[in-house]
Amino acid sequence: MINHGAEPANLRFDEARSLSDNCSAFLASLDKVDADMAGILRDNWGALVAVVRDGERDSKARGEFNSKVAAALDLLLKPAEPKGGA
Repeated sequence: MINHGAEPANLRFDEARSLSDNCSAFLASLDKVDADMAGILRDNWGALVAVVRDGERDSKARGEFNSKVAAALDLLLKPAEPKGGA
C-alpha cells in the first residue's frame, strides 16, 4: 500500500555501518512510503544482489530478477477471488 502522505527519506549510506545494515535501513525507509513495493524488493533481495558480482554485471541474473519482480507486481494487480466461488 502506498502511503501518499509519507515524505521520502533523505537516506544516505553510512560508511560506518555494514552493507547489510545500510540495506536494511533502506528497506525500512521504503516500507514507510510503499510497503508493497518494499516487500517485493525484500522478497527478491537475493536475486537483486546476484546481478552484480565482483564488479561484473550478470545479464541472466538481471533478467531473472526482473521476471520475479514483474510476477510479484502482476499478483498485486489480480483482483481477489470472491469467497464461496462463482
